[in-house]
Amino acid sequence: MSVSAVAQAAEALPTPLRQQLQTLLDEEQLAGMVVSTLQGGKVQTAAFGLAHRPSRLPMQPDAKVHGGSIAKTLVSLAVLRLVSQGRLDLDAPVATLLPALPVDNPWQASHPLRLRHLLDMTGGLADIRLWQFFSTRLTPDQALDEAWRPDSGVLRLRSAPGTQFSYANLSHTLAAMVLEATVNERYEVWMARELLQPLGMTDSTMAFTTQTGAGADGRLAWGHVDDGSPVAAMALAVRPAGQFTTTGADMMRLAAFLIAADGRVGGQPFIRPELLTAMGRPASTAAAEAGLATGYGLGLFTRDRHGALSLCHGGAVAGFEALWCLDRERRAAFFIGWNSDREDARHGRFEALLVQHLGLARPPAAAKPAAADVANWNGRYLPAPSRFESTRLADRLFGSWTLDVHSAGGNWTPWGGPARSLVPQGGHRFRQSDRGQPTLVLLRGERGEAMVAGFGMTLRRIGVLEWAALWAGVLAGGAGLLYGALVPLLRRPWAPWRQPAWLGLALLAAASAALALQPWQRLGEVTAASVAVAVTTGALPLALLMQVWRSSLAQGHGDAALRVGTGLGLSAAACRDLAACGLALAGCALLAAFGLLPLLLWSV
Repeated sequence: MSVSAVAQAAEALPTPLRQQLQTLLDEEQLAGMVVSTLQGGKVQTAAFGLAHRPSRLPMQPDAKVHGGSIAKTLVSLAVLRLVSQGRLDLDAPVATLLPALPVDNPWQASHPLRLRHLLDMTGGLADIRLWQFFSTRLTPDQALDEAWRPDSGVLRLRSAPGTQFSYANLSHTLAAMVLEATVNERYEVWMARELLQPLGMTDSTMAFTTQTGAGADGRLAWGHVDDGSPVAAMALAVRPAGQFTTTGADMMRLAAFLIAADGRVGGQPFIRPELLTAMGRPASTAAAEAGLATGYGLGLFTRDRHGALSLCHGGAVAGFEALWCLDRERRAAFFIGWNSDREDARHGRFEALLVQHLGLARPPAAAKPAAADVANWNGRYLPAPSRFESTRLADRLFGSWTLDVHSAGGNWTPWGGPARSLVPQGGHRFRQSDRGQPTLVLLRGERGEAMVAGFGMTLRRIGVLEWAALWAGVLAGGAGLLYGALVPLLRRPWAPWRQPAWLGLALLAAASAALALQPWQRLGEVTAASVAVAVTTGALPLALLMQVWRSSLAQGHGDAALRVGTGLGLSAAACRDLAACGLALAGCALLAAFGLLPLLLWSV
């Protein structure tokens, strides 16, 4: 199937399918969407809902939408084009391609960071920081190295390159820097001429596209946030990983090129076929070597959902979400672009409907007895590493999973969620019962520790005492702070402002309220509210220490006649204050150990 074969005008989706999709859109309370499908060389499109909710402007089938992270597939294809031309080598060390890049790689001697690792997202990088995404000070024309220059700590690798998958927007941003260093041109300009135009994607662009101002694109739908209000496009520090505007028809042209997999455009070689067929195939990671076929490779996921095993990429930016999948064997594809990013929307319902419509479902793999020793992996697991540096503590508290398996199956249970039944697939592999292929594999780490890989994560087993100690620290700290916030309000005479701990907590609450009132688009900026949060969180331990000093000198709080046998002559109330402050300080120490105290929102 060639690109030219789908160049003709698209047809409308069948009426029954349109009605079903409209019902789902209404039930999920989303503003609008565009949908396109490809099957048998025929493209069908449709539009639903509104392009701008306040004005009731209807969505059109040829409307443009933001594709978010689907940009990563395009950047990967651009790099593969240069590889096909002999201008780049996927196995070239990034240090030779970008010699000024200050990558902190503890495994440099044995595992240098390579170009391939950027496209596979196996480089060991953490995902975005707030300042790389939520900031009105970012501009569409800023140099790509501004994605790391304000804080070179984002270039610290957390795992040996090539060994683990970890979703990281910075990976494809660095890949675009490699592209620019190779072609001596902005990646957006080069890709428009050398990739998008040859593929017939004339309504798509990697350049910044917005709904407002002199350069506004009238065909671009508005994004909508949770409360339904419209939001204009925002510039990103990691724009090669998430800045992409497209249409449903253009995404089917791209799908046709990848389905054909011959790498030819207009009868001429364009990208080497073996590079195209490697897209979506995870390579070199411990999970892939252990037989886990689903995963990420060269800009595409192999996705196992609703009975379909497809090559996919999703995307999400402010106000938009998108999903694009193709099946080479069935020679079919679909694209959904929503102009809403409601957190509680069940987008999988739309995907399941299109999988059914296109007949992409396959029978699940048959069960095979697991290895006899799989029970040795049972226990609680934590992400290792966490996707975001700022969520390391939250992931340890709320992101744990429990594995309980034996040779005939078992369960994989998220903390606070329902158990997911596992079907053995032979050896140390299992598949979730609603998936068709192995989705989880049991591994051993470098030191022989039990690990699990699957669902886009790598996790390590944590001991019960270690996990309990984390919870104890958090609960103790919370109890101490709650005591300091409430008890001074109940005492007589009522003068809580004379209690340093209460005053510190009150100022922190005021700073937090100010932060909540500022626009969410400025969450990663240095603002008066974020500085106030930084100062009050940083000063909280000092306020607690001052409270300790004050309580140690206190003589009487209404029950002063009740003395404790400490030899210090302290009242019972003073001793309770000291104990609460001690607990709160322990909680502060835990937050500080995870880089959350003081809370510098512009660097997390």
